[in-house]
Amino acid sequence: MTPDIRALLAAVIEAIDIPSPAAVGDREEYARLLEDRALDAVVALKGVLGEPLAGNCSAHWHTAYLHRQLAKKPPTGYRHYDAPDGGGQA
Repeated sequence: MTPDIRALLAAVIEAIDIPSPAAVGDREEYARLLEDRALDAVVALKGVLGEPLAGNCSAHWHTAYLHRQLAKKPPTGYRHYDAPDGGGQA
């Protein structure tokens, strides 16, 4: 596996491995955020695979794209177990 593909796969994991919601009331925001981040990951993966509508750039470019998108959508706005206070909003 090349370093660029490894970096892309790590970014995909970063996109979809967000903290679980701490309470039932936090599930809606968690699901919305996870869906948005997963869609960004799909676009990056399709781009590397050469899908026509996703562009045909390098794995390095798509990894950078995915990191930019994830920076706009941090896992905040809902309470989760990885929050600094053990369940507060992060």
